[in-house]
Amino acid sequence: MVNRLSDFKYFGAKIGLLLLPGFCFALLLAAKTQLFALTVGMTSSSKQDLPQYLGTGGVLLVFLALSVLLAPRWRMLYLIAADVICSGLILLDVIFFRYFQDVMTIRSLAVAWHYLNTETVWWQLLRPSDFFLGADFLFLGGWLLYRRAAKKKQLTCSSATNSPDIFKCKWLIKSTIFGLLLLAGLGCCLKAYYLLETDQPGITRSFYSKVYIAQSLGEVEFRFLDFYRFLKTRLPGGMAQLSQAQKEAALADWLRSEHSQPAKTAGRLTVAEGSNLIVIQLESMQEFVIGKSINGQEITPNLNRLLANSLYFNNYFGETWSGGTSDAEFMSNVSLYPTSVGNAYMDYAGNDYVSLGKVLAKKGYYTVAMEADQPGFWNMDLMLRSEGFQHILDRDGFVHDLDIGMGLADHSMFRQAGNYLEKIPQPLYSFQVTLSSHYPFLIPEEYRTINVEPYGDKEFGHYLEAVHYTDQALGSFLDRLQANGLLDKSILAIYGDHPAPFTRDNPELRQFLGYGDSEIDYYHWLSLQKVPMLIHLPTEEKTGIIKTVGGHVDLFPTILGLLGENAASYPLLGQDLLNSAAPGLAISRNGLLVAGDALLEMNQQKAYNLQTGEVLSWGELQQEEERYEAYLQNTDLIMKYDLQKSLHVIPGKLAAAD
Repeated sequence: MVNRLSDFKYFGAKIGLLLLPGFCFALLLAAKTQLFALTVGMTSSSKQDLPQYLGTGGVLLVFLALSVLLAPRWRMLYLIAADVICSGLILLDVIFFRYFQDVMTIRSLAVAWHYLNTETVWWQLLRPSDFFLGADFLFLGGWLLYRRAAKKKQLTCSSATNSPDIFKCKWLIKSTIFGLLLLAGLGCCLKAYYLLETDQPGITRSFYSKVYIAQSLGEVEFRFLDFYRFLKTRLPGGMAQLSQAQKEAALADWLRSEHSQPAKTAGRLTVAEGSNLIVIQLESMQEFVIGKSINGQEITPNLNRLLANSLYFNNYFGETWSGGTSDAEFMSNVSLYPTSVGNAYMDYAGNDYVSLGKVLAKKGYYTVAMEADQPGFWNMDLMLRSEGFQHILDRDGFVHDLDIGMGLADHSMFRQAGNYLEKIPQPLYSFQVTLSSHYPFLIPEEYRTINVEPYGDKEFGHYLEAVHYTDQALGSFLDRLQANGLLDKSILAIYGDHPAPFTRDNPELRQFLGYGDSEIDYYHWLSLQKVPMLIHLPTEEKTGIIKTVGGHVDLFPTILGLLGENAASYPLLGQDLLNSAAPGLAISRNGLLVAGDALLEMNQQKAYNLQTGEVLSWGELQQEEERYEAYLQNTDLIMKYDLQKSLHVIPGKLAAAD
């Protein structure tokens, strides 16, 4: 009995010495992750606390499991290296968060570091608490204790003649411990991932709020998830065998062919040089609500009022993909389509773009973007810099006197935006994004001013209430622009970012559209995928309905045309909807293609006449199918190899502006 007890004591001491360095490492790194959690403002919500503890603990168990398999010397080197790397990443994230209010990813690290060093001095962002991240003497102390104990007892797993039989099969023991720790660690990580996806479906795919992911999973698991996403979201490698110059030449030839039709020379529509530009992107605003009423009330009375004195594009289709709102911003300001994998805002903020903001800044415009949301939402702050905005007003740039849904209420945003626009120099380019009509469309009861019965308790009814609220806020802003004279000196463009998230079989939508209990026919459903788009000109001398097909990529070139530029001379995928002689085009990666009067659904290979709904022969539209593929594949190539800006340097090709 005494010998058996001695054997178990020996075995316990051996296991303790085997795991001691790893436990010291785990405790130290866990403490460092808490510093990160405090920096990013961990909430007290149990929705985030539990997955954060599980995620951090799970990754540390995996680290510990791997250390068990190594010999003592390599084990210590492995743990020290892991500690140094993790500590360095945490320090970088803490510094970046203090400046950008966001967490960096592998893809955005270089551009974030560039702006950080351009706009501030990074070491001035350090705090005394950050020195704890280098306090590895605790870890080294554990190592010294381990070495001293091992030397004193002279324990070995293979040669000691008096070692108990239970420890002679050391690889069996190590493998068992490794397996248990690994299973426990992976189980915790997967549980944390599951809880996050249950709370915010799709967030780990799109990464639209990196801070929320890091808060929920812990900084260490977030890093592994970021690395996995980095490997998974790489774009297809077409033209890999070609040199950079050959890629540019091939794409330049394709762009020339797509913009081969000359722009109008007679009757071109332009505005006075130096006119301001105010662009407003309306959240989830779909075209079918324009001009409609319910219970005797107009749903969008202010937009309807503005339409009478504006150019209204009634065939403006939503072209967003997985990036949603951010895709609409990107296409409208850069005139490239969304990428097939990942999205531009999250994964390509470091590209050198030809953008509306950059073009206008070179003309002396004061450029500002206003989005009263979290700075890191969709990587907004970094991408808006890359799009040429000199000034960015995010959540921290506004007084949050009333929040609704996603953030600052539209009434408050427009009021504060009006104050700002009256103080800044002209000419100006202001890009503003609304939030109050974001899903789930819940407007506080005291701010609901439209009777939406019989849909009052349904999601569709809430959507109508939210759209009406945003329209009222917009109306107040328009009245202010009229009163202070800005409206008479500005191009005002207003569009919806993407269609609302309703399905074809939504009973309330069917009833509202007059289908009753019948299914919405497929042609009508496809034609519903439009967003409102209008441009109000300073002189109001040109108004009416523009039937040319278009989408978000066409806003940038259309604005260029109004400012007297030939948009076809820029490396843009969109076209000038007012001055181009080419037929219209709208493309969405979800399978929608509208080319002139042809409305195609690529996935189901269905085609209709856009105006009449007449079914068209798919076999006669092969050229349009090839064109659809060319636009999207070439978008990926331009984004993957960062080619948009460089296209203008090729002799004899498009003379694009910087």
